[in-house]
Amino acid sequence: MKQAIHYPGPSQDDYANVLALNSAFIKASFDLKGPQRGRLAAAPFLLFSIREHDPQWWEDALADTRQGDLMAAADIESPQLRCLQSAALSFLWQLARRNAYAVRIISGASISWCEKITDLPLVTLLDRVSARSDLMLSRLDSSNAPGGRLLGNGTSSKRNVRRSSQLTALQSLLTRSDIDSYTQLPAAACSMTGPMRVLDKKL
Repeated sequence: MKQAIHYPGPSQDDYANVLALNSAFIKASFDLKGPQRGRLAAAPFLLFSIREHDPQWWEDALADTRQGDLMAAADIESPQLRCLQSAALSFLWQLARRNAYAVRIISGASISWCEKITDLPLVTLLDRVSARSDLMLSRLDSSNAPGGRLLGNGTSSKRNVRRSSQLTALQSLLTRSDIDSYTQLPAAACSMTGPMRVLDKKL
């Protein structure tokens, strides 16, 4: 009998950090009333992305170049957002070292992304990317379905409506078509020993 593989999810402390980061992000970026802000911040995932699904951006940003890139994004001007980016990177870095699966649940990040950021010491990671103005992207874009849902029903005073909206947005985040878990399929196919014959069933 095969043993079931257990993937521990985020802990209560992890969700407390998600809440704190979401609260800071909403406060710095959106003009929402207090109750709406609190309800939205309680979503069980980060309301912003730090380009977890953009491997080329991270490849360029983390490159150890001797001279500055003339095309690199300028540093972010807002002290609040700069602090938030540093805090978010630090949180995800330490969580990825401890439990990459939990990072996947709260940000949609892939295992390969977790490995990429934890290959570097935290100080080096922060030095290279934490101040970049193109690092953080909002998930609360009203022009797409998940973002519009979060800004609408995701702030509802009705708990069931709010929870349903937030979990639907989380499902969209976790089922993105570009998640690299599917990149192993071609390799799995290549490792087959030979062609398989499938015989038609006789009725």
